[in-house]
Amino acid sequence: MQRKRNRGSLYVRLSMKAGETNASLEGMISELRELCAKEGLEEVALHVDDGLSGGFRDRPEFQAWIADARQERADVLVTPHVDRLTREGLNVAATLLDVVEGKDSLTGRVVHAPVRLMDARGIDSTHGDAFRFRFVLQAEVARSERERMRDRTRSSVRRLRRKGRWPGGTPPFGYQAVDNPDGPGKSLAVEPTEAKAIQEAANRVLAGDPLTLVCRALNHQGVKPRRAREWSRVTLAKVLCGDAALGRVTINGELLRDEDGEIMAPYGAILTPEQSVAIRAALKPDPTRPKASGRHPARILSGLLFCVGCPNPLTVARRKAGVVYRCQTRSQGGMCEQPVSVSAPMIEDHVTGLYLKAVGWLPYFREEVRVSNAAELSLIESDIADTLRELASSATAEGFTRLQRLQERRNRLTAETPERLVTLVDSGRTCEEVFRGALVDDQRAMLDAAFVEIVIGPGRRGPKLLDPERVHMLWTPDDPADQVD
Repeated sequence: MQRKRNRGSLYVRLSMKAGETNASLEGMISELRELCAKEGLEEVALHVDDGLSGGFRDRPEFQAWIADARQERADVLVTPHVDRLTREGLNVAATLLDVVEGKDSLTGRVVHAPVRLMDARGIDSTHGDAFRFRFVLQAEVARSERERMRDRTRSSVRRLRRKGRWPGGTPPFGYQAVDNPDGPGKSLAVEPTEAKAIQEAANRVLAGDPLTLVCRALNHQGVKPRRAREWSRVTLAKVLCGDAALGRVTINGELLRDEDGEIMAPYGAILTPEQSVAIRAALKPDPTRPKASGRHPARILSGLLFCVGCPNPLTVARRKAGVVYRCQTRSQGGMCEQPVSVSAPMIEDHVTGLYLKAVGWLPYFREEVRVSNAAELSLIESDIADTLRELASSATAEGFTRLQRLQERRNRLTAETPERLVTLVDSGRTCEEVFRGALVDDQRAMLDAAFVEIVIGPGRRGPKLLDPERVHMLWTPDDPADQVD
């Protein structure tokens, strides 16, 4: 006896995220169950894609719904509106028709039992050609409507951004969405903590610090990026080299410009065009430039302590008594008249204590690097990129002429040696405040700048304490070491 084909699999797609009390979700499910009761169908599965776009076919529950038919777990596919199944038009409509007819989408051969497709608005695959015409037509109408919605969204975003308004979404790093001071809606304002992190990172890159070290410093400060748990070279480079930090916005990959073609910056800039160009040049791969690894130093005095018996630096070693700095010249086959070793914690406390006593109270000045002619070069690079995009879609003689002029101007500016001006800016903190909150990398750099050399002499038998007479320190000229009591 042939089994009655009455197993129904239900599918609902919601465009917006729905909660448990969402009336639309419950209403559509109730409507489908009433239809099943009317048609004498047994519900065997309910699939709900909550908040997923119909413009993509890889929705998990949509695929599971189709699998119910292909694997013959259901005889009837039921949905509220067939035009909500897909926003891709004929592309997916053809796939669904293959499923209804039991065909393999590649070969066209029948590979499973045909199924019935129906919705709550009267579309039914048992209606023959009328079903096919109506189904395909509604699928194309849905696709066309999606394209119109996307066009309206793009136009709205462009219009809002020209007026300095934020259309929504996650603000770029360094900014926060605030009430628009000039009217309705939202705008972007600089977020002080994140902007400060960007500026400090930019200064470090321009000063020559490896990007790995700058990332480590940001992670140490606890300032997190937007979509990652911590900073990496890639995420930081995107922020520093992006247009958002200049107060600019892009729409569909193109910088927003005014009627005269000038680049607009509707939001407050965190970096200057000069800084941006210099950063991009500093981060651009250069095989001739020595590679800086940004390797983390083992200890705060790594490479800063020297042996009195030879000109080699002391290295970190572990012993039963603890961590020490020791001369390893002899163990490496070299000559040392009087190899020494010293307790790492003791010598570190002694050196940092003297340093902070001497300079800790002084204001800390950080370096800022400025580069000449970079602003004009930045604008020309943007103009060249926009012109190339225009030529890709519509090649004109005027476009090629403009591109040639821009490239000539860029070549002239590039040939000019940019002037790098380094200025010292008061950070508003003392040296001790900066030192206490810095990474080991930065603490070591501050000590390295303060001392020409630190030579460790031989130890003496007696109490396990550091004898200050063993430490011979030569301060950098103009360092206020003479202020130590």
